[in-house]
Amino acid sequence: MDHRKWIEILERSAYGILLGGLIALITLNQSILPISVLTGLSIGFWSGVLEKWAFSGWLRRRRFVEVILLRSLAYLIVIVLTLMVLTSSQLAMDYQLPWLYAFQTEGVEGISELFWRRSFITPVLVCFVLLLAMQFVMQVSRLLGRNVLLNYLIGRYYHPKEEERIFLFMDIKSSTSLAEKLGHFQWHRLLNDFFFDISEPISRTKGEIYQYVGDEVVISWPKKRGIERLNCIQCFFYCMKKIEARKHRYLKRYGTEPIFKAGLHIGKVVAGEIGDFKRSIVFHGDTINTASRIQSETNRLGLRLLLSARLLEQLDLRGMYTTDYIGEIKLRGKEEKVVLYSLDPV
Repeated sequence: MDHRKWIEILERSAYGILLGGLIALITLNQSILPISVLTGLSIGFWSGVLEKWAFSGWLRRRRFVEVILLRSLAYLIVIVLTLMVLTSSQLAMDYQLPWLYAFQTEGVEGISELFWRRSFITPVLVCFVLLLAMQFVMQVSRLLGRNVLLNYLIGRYYHPKEEERIFLFMDIKSSTSLAEKLGHFQWHRLLNDFFFDISEPISRTKGEIYQYVGDEVVISWPKKRGIERLNCIQCFFYCMKKIEARKHRYLKRYGTEPIFKAGLHIGKVVAGEIGDFKRSIVFHGDTINTASRIQSETNRLGLRLLLSARLLEQLDLRGMYTTDYIGEIKLRGKEEKVVLYSLDPV
């Protein structure tokens, strides 16, 4: 079982406890502190379970509206069930009665009657509307890509600014012949499966998907985030592991598996918003062109991964990877030669 998922679930549970305690403190009602903390813990835990298991597969492939409705409904069920269980437990303790008795109406106003009151149904409906709004924002953010919606809202790139970034260009080997062999629809489905499968490794390594161009995906990191924990390198090898783990599915569906190659480079780019009706945050600079050309060299050299010496100098490989000096290569369309290395896990 993936320990990372459990760590994230525990983090959500901790946030739930803190939020529950904060609500009790804000209301200045210490008597609700235990129930408030338990409510936060339960909602945090089960929301984590939903996100890491129930929502991590099939639901991500559903239509936009379906995703919003189903996620909102699932969260609402978790909240209502949590309130029912904890409230009935509180009533049972207050009246020193068996827990199931809290659902009866004899002697004590039961939970079953309490939850059909207008005073309860109205807040539940309001909660559902808020969940719909929250899920809409979350799904729009997911569609745009990591941090893109936030960058639009705060106007981070309204005025162009210079940044040092790492770029990874990755595409599928022999894509033209594969597309001809499979046909348009099957080729599209394979690409969609491929991009879908590598999304989790990219997210895990804090990468930002800059754009898709045909069978190519361009991933970017701010310098600090890309170097941290070797995210820019780990991303490629995590993607390899993910596709290898799903190899049988690709062979069954398409009779082939996507073999991909990549090029990495670091440098300064200008980032800014561009356009009107179709607005985008774009990067301009020689760094992007160089990264693309490095990726193209993988075809000629028959290698899976190439990176520039400029990037390698800033990475602490920690004995996890070995490098091979390829040489000073004159990239297509470039005047100056670039020193390239290949890289493999130990």
